[in-house]
Amino acid sequence: MDTANKRDWGLFAAGIALIIISFIFLLAPGLTMVSIAAVAGAMLLVVGGMDVYTYARYRKSMTLSGWMLAYAICDIILGIMFLIHPIVAAAVIPWVAGIFVVAYGIFQIAMAVKLRDVMPGAGWLVANGIVSILCGICFFVWPASFAIFLAVFLMMRGVTMAVYGVTPGSAMTRASFYN
Repeated sequence: MDTANKRDWGLFAAGIALIIISFIFLLAPGLTMVSIAAVAGAMLLVVGGMDVYTYARYRKSMTLSGWMLAYAICDIILGIMFLIHPIVAAAVIPWVAGIFVVAYGIFQIAMAVKLRDVMPGAGWLVANGIVSILCGICFFVWPASFAIFLAVFLMMRGVTMAVYGVTPGSAMTRASFYN
């Protein structure tokens, strides 16, 4: 299949969804942290489960690292903790999210550096990584403003996904970061 001219409309739609969610957070930053913790817990369980499945199914054919499995297990443990103790999770979610968002930003910058020769527009990944790192640091410095910085992070992530979704030839399938 020729991926050089293919657009990923699913990636574009997911990006637009993140942009809409970010506007909701900006318009209503008073959303309770307990609600955010419960949603985050459910999402972490689903993502962790999908990562365990992906690792188990494709670890040999894609030469996936054991770190992917460790990350999935951490997601599942955090998800369970957030769902069992949402009030406690609400108090610590800015710091936990800060760690993940900073790590995500570092990952994005590393991916951009590795893929700069084979992926058009790798600058978007660098910009996304920088914004992610700054938002993660802000989660630590100003945890009371978590919803606002989360909105900025989600908006940047959504714009990046939307841009890569409609940019022909930017499909990540052409180069593998995980190998």
